[in-house]
Amino acid sequence: MSGAAVALRMDDVGAASKRHEVYGLTRVALGGLRLPFPGNFLFLKYLPPIKRWGPYRELTAADWEAVLERLARAGSRMTVGVTAAWVEDDGSVVPYPLKFPDASRVVRGGVERGLLEVANHGYTHCVLQDRRFRPRLFSGNRAEHREFYDWLPEGVHREHLRRAQAILQDFLGRAVETFVPPGNVLSQKTLGAAVAAGIRVVSCFGAARWAPAPGLTLVDDARVLAFHDRDVVHGGAPWLDRLLAGAPAGGYTTVREAAA
Repeated sequence: MSGAAVALRMDDVGAASKRHEVYGLTRVALGGLRLPFPGNFLFLKYLPPIKRWGPYRELTAADWEAVLERLARAGSRMTVGVTAAWVEDDGSVVPYPLKFPDASRVVRGGVERGLLEVANHGYTHCVLQDRRFRPRLFSGNRAEHREFYDWLPEGVHREHLRRAQAILQDFLGRAVETFVPPGNVLSQKTLGAAVAAGIRVVSCFGAARWAPAPGLTLVDDARVLAFHDRDVVHGGAPWLDRLLAGAPAGGYTTVREAAA
């Protein structure tokens, strides 16, 4: 990582992809070979160590209290990519603060204390069309858990970012200026929609390839230590302690601070 500031960013908070994105191991190493393996067949993709991603649980209020305590102790701040709405099994959506009221209150408290920046991590984190986000019997569904594909109509990009901004800004009582595209998938449609929604900073892997982006500051992951809420769910407080122990002098910053 380069630059005077290194931002810390956790993604996937509030994203139902942790429930619906299910896929398994499809190659196994044998000597110098990588042999095909039916890891997406029926129940296999749900079994450790075959499963690659979900399901896993959302961070609780107690988890968030522990995160804030450790950030304060380490003199660090963090950007949290929050997906604004949880997608239920039937495709209906529930705003993050309604689905997880206790956890969301602690997140808002972290913003008020200056420890967290909440970034827009999409409205659904997935493709709602034809319920494509749902797990499948004989294949994985990882590709359906990206939200801003270029093949989607521009109106979808604009509506999803507009709705996400409305939920997050109403919940926080302040502007949300940073956008983290789910799965690093975006297009020119997304960038235009972001500016129209009041976003000023885009943070993702390969962000530099979208320059110039009028009205936006691009923060490449070369300047960001990015991870997922899944890491904290599975690794717990010791995992986070090890991460924060590697902070640069002055601690980690938020993405918005790094952009400035």
